[in-house]
Amino acid sequence: MNYYSVRLEHTLTDIEADLLTDDLAGLGFESFESDGAESARATQTLTAYIPAPAYDVARADIDTLLQDCGEKIITRTDTLIPDKDWNAEWEKSYTPVRFGDFCYVHAPFHQPLAQVRHNIEIEPKMSFGTAHHPTTSLMIGFLESEPPAGKRVLDMGCGTGVLGILSGMQGAESVLGIDIDEWAYRNALENVARNGLSDKMRIEQGDASNLQGREFDVILANINRNILLRDTAVYAACLPAGGVLYLSGFYRQDMDLLEKECNAHRLFYQKHIEKQDAGGETWAAMKFLKK
Repeated sequence: MNYYSVRLEHTLTDIEADLLTDDLAGLGFESFESDGAESARATQTLTAYIPAPAYDVARADIDTLLQDCGEKIITRTDTLIPDKDWNAEWEKSYTPVRFGDFCYVHAPFHQPLAQVRHNIEIEPKMSFGTAHHPTTSLMIGFLESEPPAGKRVLDMGCGTGVLGILSGMQGAESVLGIDIDEWAYRNALENVARNGLSDKMRIEQGDASNLQGREFDVILANINRNILLRDTAVYAACLPAGGVLYLSGFYRQDMDLLEKECNAHRLFYQKHIEKQDAGGETWAAMKFLKK
């Protein structure tokens, strides 16, 4: 199927961008890429993907929605993306990521490594979570130092499913991956199967509303600051005393805000790790304990 990408350069706040994303999803957009949390950059980008037939139907509503944003939308570029062999496209540009002797995140067209404990085969397609971004690699760092063996794990905003898959390989009792993206949901299902974890790891499409009445020992939430702040209370309700919440997807300067929200729900800071991206931004991941 052909898709359209709508790329927006904007000056929206994080909250405004999240609301716009929700509205676009309501018009048929299936996947989104953005700069992430609020930063010192003057402008940010949001790229949304929608099937071509849905784009044709919703074009007038899309125009109206974006016009309502006024001057905060600086540029808009709509591009038709012909149906293509995504395997071939990723083979041209995707490079594997190695974390010492701990794990190797690679595509199907790369050979696994005998020198690492965990080879994770990921067909990323259009989903987030290839271990290249600092937020994913920080969470992998936590999993290396604190393996969730024997634990019930939630991979919230799972993207490709890489964190949940790694948890399963480390001996987690069970793993649930949830993502709101249709593309991510389908992609994670495929990646779980290709890594032989279909009997241990389930994938669902949805958001924090999927979690009511469920309990986990470990929650991995690599999303973005505003969604983390919004859903912290839900995560806390799913953790028993002694349960652990790992958060990532935000900058170092957001840590105090997240800690304050976590404390309000009996989640207490244990430690954090940081990593700088190529642009000089410092990303963080935090560990909280439920008491």
